[in-house]
Amino acid sequence: MDLCNALNFIRFPGFVRPCYYEAGICKASISVRTGVLFTIVTVNGLDIYFTRLTGKVDGVGFSPTSDCKLDEVPKSVHLGD
Repeated sequence: MDLCNALNFIRFPGFVRPCYYEAGICKASISVRTGVLFTIVTVNGLDIYFTRLTGKVDGVGFSPTSDCKLDEVPKSVHLGD
């Protein structure tokens, strides 16, 4: 068993460094930021927060600079009596 497989077997956390990637084949922009408590992966304006110690997803949110907009909430329709 090599070192990489051994580290995966004992579930050793991987190392992540901040970066930015713009996909040329489709409209996708991905960035990775690291903070004290979280690693934030942003895909097309959607932020996914990973806990630094466990790597588990802690939550999601919209980046304030994204083009995402709130949509109208669907309403019920009255069909008559």
